[in-house]
Amino acid sequence: MVRGSNSLRVVGVLGSPRTRSNTEILLDRVLDKLGDEGFSCVKVRLREYVVKPCYSCRKCLESGCCCIDDDMTGKIIPLLLEAHVIVVASPVNFDNVSTLTKIFMDRTWCIRGRLKNKVLGSIVVGRGYGLDSALTCIHNWGLKHRMIIGDRGVMGIAFDYGEILSDTRAFTDAEKHASRLAELALLVWSRSFA
Repeated sequence: MVRGSNSLRVVGVLGSPRTRSNTEILLDRVLDKLGDEGFSCVKVRLREYVVKPCYSCRKCLESGCCCIDDDMTGKIIPLLLEAHVIVVASPVNFDNVSTLTKIFMDRTWCIRGRLKNKVLGSIVVGRGYGLDSALTCIHNWGLKHRMIIGDRGVMGIAFDYGEILSDTRAFTDAEKHASRLAELALLVWSRSFA
């Protein structure tokens, strides 16, 4: 999905293994709102890519890039480097982010220092337990990269398919979150495009 005409770019990273998941529904709300405000939005469904776990080989310390030849290196990392806003959306598994999300996070170690000052958005969806710890995981990842976190993020309560549609607070929070991400991105990046 790509939409919007603004020169500011948003990448939504979806860590749900489910098709049309509750997490994706909330992420779509945030991306739609940002698209309505003129941002160019791309959604990356991690389940559709080959993203291998980090080998912890540390070869990127010498080469400056990851040695693993997969979609993370060839397709996803270039999108992250071009983005001004990155929104990470994950279901909550065992009080934390999903496996797909965690593997994605670990694989960004090779670009540490290169996500600095990008604006971070966060969305987590679960039954209620572990929402805070999953958000903290995403925030800690962003802080390690020296990204800008200007909002708590969005927490949705859902388990069964489509159950998120009855969480009206999550949708209100998603709209507010998108507005805050837009505000921060314009504050941080507008000078670059003047």
